[in-house]
Amino acid sequence: MDESIKLGKNVIFHEQVKVGKDTEIGNNVELGINDELLIIGENATIRSGSIIYGGVVIGNGFITGHNIMVREKTTIGNNVIIGTNSIIDGNCNIGNNVSIQSGVYVTWGVTIEDGVFMGPFAKTTNDKFPPARDKSVLIGPILRKKCSIGSGAIILPGIEIGENSLIGAGSVVTKNIPPNVIAFGNPCKVMKKRE
Repeated sequence: MDESIKLGKNVIFHEQVKVGKDTEIGNNVELGINDELLIIGENATIRSGSIIYGGVVIGNGFITGHNIMVREKTTIGNNVIIGTNSIIDGNCNIGNNVSIQSGVYVTWGVTIEDGVFMGPFAKTTNDKFPPARDKSVLIGPILRKKCSIGSGAIILPGIEIGENSLIGAGSVVTKNIPPNVIAFGNPCKVMKKRE
């Protein structure tokens, strides 16, 4: 292990874990559950209580809050923040410069493009008729570049949020939202253009 990596107490590394230089890992962190390859880039800060599965690739400059979880088959770009108690539930693609605040739940199969902001306790869903017994029917939402999702918003399965759009806090998004708009409400409706 590289000498520039700082380890807290009770850190568990499973078999196939590669961590880049200048990384700091807090106490009680578990990396590489399921023994698939886990790659974490340079200059990461992984805070106490975090769990990251194998089968995950993470870029440089990754920062977490406490007690986050990232499940398998997920790709995360550079300079991504995942806030305290957030869950990335697998098979997700997350771009560069994404900010996921505390308490966010990202369901299986979500795409989050570059520059997206997700406010505290926002949620995505992927199952139109729960409970799905077959994962092939799950359809995660797509969050396009630089869109912002307000605190507590819920995005239903298969929904696409357009580039640079803003979803207001507490909204329930039941239909696709076009680019460059401000939308809010339950159900979420486009209210005006976003300059």
